[in-house]
Amino acid sequence: MKAPFKTLGSRMLALASAQMLILTIAALVIFYFTRPERPPRGWRSPAGVDAPHHGPRDDHDRPQNIGPPLTLLCGFVVLAIGALLTARWLVRPIQKLSSTADAIGDGDLTARSQLDREDELGSLGRRIDQMAERLEQILANERELLANVAHELRTPLSRIGVALDLANEGDGSRARASLGEISVDVAELEVIVDDVLTALRYDVSRGASLPLRRSHTAPDSIAAASAERMRARHPERPLQLVIAPALPEIDVDPVLFRRVIDNLLENSHKYTPEKVSPILLAVRLAEGRVEFEVLDRGIGIATNDLPNIYNTFFRGERSRSRETGGVGLGLTLAKRIVEAHGGTIEVTSQAGGGTRARVVVSPV
Repeated sequence: MKAPFKTLGSRMLALASAQMLILTIAALVIFYFTRPERPPRGWRSPAGVDAPHHGPRDDHDRPQNIGPPLTLLCGFVVLAIGALLTARWLVRPIQKLSSTADAIGDGDLTARSQLDREDELGSLGRRIDQMAERLEQILANERELLANVAHELRTPLSRIGVALDLANEGDGSRARASLGEISVDVAELEVIVDDVLTALRYDVSRGASLPLRRSHTAPDSIAAASAERMRARHPERPLQLVIAPALPEIDVDPVLFRRVIDNLLENSHKYTPEKVSPILLAVRLAEGRVEFEVLDRGIGIATNDLPNIYNTFFRGERSRSRETGGVGLGLTLAKRIVEAHGGTIEVTSQAGGGTRARVVVSPV
C-alpha cells in the first residue's frame, strides 16, 4: 500500500510538535529535580507549632533554582537537533536534485535523482527523472530517424548512381531499362522527404496544433482518390473499394484527411508480402458516424508492438528491407490528423493474421 502523501509543511509541523513535547518533558523533569526541599517561611508542623529556627536565616542557605538555565540549555539542544534534522530532510535532497540537474545539463541523460519521498521534494525528483527519460527518448528517436533516413536514402540513391554510370558508359539500353526502377526510387525519396518535412512542420513530437483548411467533403471522394493513387503506385496489388450509398458529408481538411487513408493503404501494401493478396478499403455509416476501414491479410503486428505503433519513428518490422521501408512517421501523423478533426483511429492486429485499421469521424 502506498504511503500517504506528506507535505513539507506537515513535516515541519510534526518536527515542531516533537520539539515542544520534548521541551515539556524536559521542563517537568527539571521541575521535579529542582523543587525546593525546605519548607517555606511560615510553614507549621502538624502539631501546630512553628518549626524550630536555629539562628538567623541566611539567603545562601536557600536552595538555588537552576531550572530556568537548565530549561534554556535543553531548549538550545532540542533546537539544534531540530535544525540538524531539518537540514537532513531538506538540504540533502535539494543537493541531490541540484547535482542531478547539473548532470542532465552536462549531457548525462542517464542521471536520476531516485528520491524515495512522498512530499513536494519527492514529487519534484520524480518529475526531473521523468523529464530526463523523455529527453533520452527524444534523442533516441532522433537517432532512429537519422538511421532510418540514411538507410532509406542509400538504396534509391545507389540505384540512381548505377543508372547514371551506365549512361555515361554509353550503355543506353541498360540505362533505359533502369528508368522504371529510377522512377520508383524517386517516388520513394519524395515520400521520405515529405514525411520528414511534414513532421517538422507539424512538430509531431511536441503536440503543435495542425493548420486545418476544413471544407464539407464527400467521404466517397476521399476514398476514391486514395484508391486511385494506390492503384497507380502499385498496379499489381488488388484493391477492393466498397462505398456505402448516401453517405453524409464530413467537415475535414481533404488533403490531410486523404493523407491518412493513403498512409493506411500504403502500410497494408508494405506489410502484405503476397502481391496477389487483396486489400479492402470500405467507407460506411456506423452508429451515426462515418467510418473508413482498411483491411489486409498481411504479416500483422505483434501484440507487444501494438501500444507503440503511434510513437514517433517506431517501426514494427525492423528488417529495413526495401519493401517495408519508411522512417516511422506515418501512423504518428495519421493519429494527429484524425484527432485534430475530432475523430478516432483504431488499429487491431495479430501476428500472421492481418491488420484492420478504422478511422471514424463525425458527419456535418
